[in-house]
Amino acid sequence: MTVAQTTRPSSSPITVTLKRLVALLEEDETDEYGVLQPSQAAFKLAMGFVLEAYDAMGDRFPKASASTDEQGSIRLTWSKLESDCEVRLICPAQNDQIAYLYHELGNDYAVEREVTVSILLSWLEWFGRA
Repeated sequence: MTVAQTTRPSSSPITVTLKRLVALLEEDETDEYGVLQPSQAAFKLAMGFVLEAYDAMGDRFPKASASTDEQGSIRLTWSKLESDCEVRLICPAQNDQIAYLYHELGNDYAVEREVTVSILLSWLEWFGRA
């Protein structure tokens, strides 16, 4: 199942996440601090992770915020302020760099250096329970 084939309310977590990702493409190309738009490599990688995670999780998929860094990498952030819990997926600007995932609960945190969809799913499930 793909997102395009389903009818989702405009406020569903997947719709919000996808809109936030696409909005990055509508930013000015650069500003005085660097690149604002994501690279094509980062955008394709982020979209792939989001769509595959949604395909596996369905309505349990949590909404994420999306931002870029000064090089065009994308950061997807899932956060819960009430439990001080966060998962961040960083999709690098260049194809020769690897994505990584940061997760935090209170004072406990760690980095996963090589991210696959199954690793992302595992941490998003953990996030849902936190």
